[in-house]
Amino acid sequence: MNKLLVYGIGNPYRRDDAVGIRVAQRLAKEIKTNDIDVKWGSIDGIAILDEIVGYQRVIFIDSIKTKDGNPGNIYKINPESFKNSHSFSSHGINFVTALEFGKKFDLDMPERIDVYAIEIEDNDTFSEECTPRVAAVIPKLVEEIIRQTKAIHGNSRQLKTDEDSEEQDDSRALSDENAGH
Repeated sequence: MNKLLVYGIGNPYRRDDAVGIRVAQRLAKEIKTNDIDVKWGSIDGIAILDEIVGYQRVIFIDSIKTKDGNPGNIYKINPESFKNSHSFSSHGINFVTALEFGKKFDLDMPERIDVYAIEIEDNDTFSEECTPRVAAVIPKLVEEIIRQTKAIHGNSRQLKTDEDSEEQDDSRALSDENAGH
């Protein structure tokens, strides 16, 4: 079976940091098939392995805050691009290190992992609502991930949408529409 996990990461009480969770919650309402699991939570470090072991493919949705980014931009990133990164999480083990541990210890790791990152504006304010520019792109990313799951699993699955599209694989903003927001 081609088992897929879609996982929204974030803190539901830190405004835009919740965007990954909000996308996953909407996807859970749209995706109704036994071979796609949709989950969300506040995970990082080695705990990621507990979530992804046994899946053939994983899609993570998370926030990102870059120096010159425009809130609402959406990026699709391959974890391989982080390999030369020397960043550390607050829990001591970053994303790439956790993935390397999983491979080193011969865990049943996914064949492919994609990360959708949404450029955020505010992750310091205590709020359960995303800022307007970030909230505005949630439906767009939901549609993109539904298209991607259809490309992976075919249109015979029980997805509530009827749109068909070829799977995209790029490590840049999904569109330039967001650049001016």
